[in-house]
Amino acid sequence: MRLMIEYEIIRHDKIKDMRVFVNAIHMRSLHMHHDMELLFVIDGKGNVNIRNAKREVGPGDSILINAYESHEIISYDGSVTFLIIQFSNHFLRDYFYAIRNTVFLDNDPRNCLSEKDYVKFTGLILHLAKIYFTSGDLFELQCISDLSLILSLLYGSMKTEKLSETEYSKRKKYNRRIDRIAAYIDNNYQDQIRLSDIARSEGITVTHLSHFISEHFGMTFQEYLKEKRLGAAVRMIADPSLTLSEVAAGSGFSELKYMTAAFREVFSMSPDEYRKKQNRQARRNKKADASEYIYSDKEALALLQKTR
Repeated sequence: MRLMIEYEIIRHDKIKDMRVFVNAIHMRSLHMHHDMELLFVIDGKGNVNIRNAKREVGPGDSILINAYESHEIISYDGSVTFLIIQFSNHFLRDYFYAIRNTVFLDNDPRNCLSEKDYVKFTGLILHLAKIYFTSGDLFELQCISDLSLILSLLYGSMKTEKLSETEYSKRKKYNRRIDRIAAYIDNNYQDQIRLSDIARSEGITVTHLSHFISEHFGMTFQEYLKEKRLGAAVRMIADPSLTLSEVAAGSGFSELKYMTAAFREVFSMSPDEYRKKQNRQARRNKKADASEYIYSDKEALALLQKTR
């Protein structure tokens, strides 16, 4: 199982600058990564929260996430199954330089594409994924062709902001600071973390750091830390050998009551109720996991053959 890290390192194992996979997600805590990301919902319903803006999604919906745009995913019941395409801003940059320094101002392609173009858009996504998972002759060229057509539709219909070289350099500086802050919290969320310690290491005031986190992480430092600890608790609670108190302590909550409040706020149930529900689902489906399940290429291809 892939760890639910706050800053996700993406590997492009099959094709340079591109990764495709299917993921059934119950909860994916707040995270970010260097790649842009296209999410296409195959099954299930839930929320994709981007910088604290909630977007309800269901089958056939899609979400476009910019690089370094913090986001989390929470299903309503069971899990939401996504087809996910991740690609870096190096993809075809020698031929389309705008991919390097533009950001999309809307996260919902369906809002921007015509009905005809959206059908074409989703068809390209599914075709690209099937070719990627099959990995036959010339699959690399076919995947590059499909993603190029997808980007042509998006850039032709969605509003973007072009960054100047000064703005681009400034954003890179901010992104490096985001990386450092995320890494610090990833390594220390189980312990007591003080905002002042991070501010001191960054050479800025606590007030400045507090505003920076709210702006770039989409929530306050305390909210962010609670989300991080909740994500850890969701992973640990699947282990029946751990008591709920041990789960709370191991995920960084100072007391069980604080973990319970976090579970009720996000899942509308207690940790004990959540554990029992996940155990029932796991018995029905041995592939089920407390947080997410990434399909193998063979499993993903079989699922997509049933998807229209």
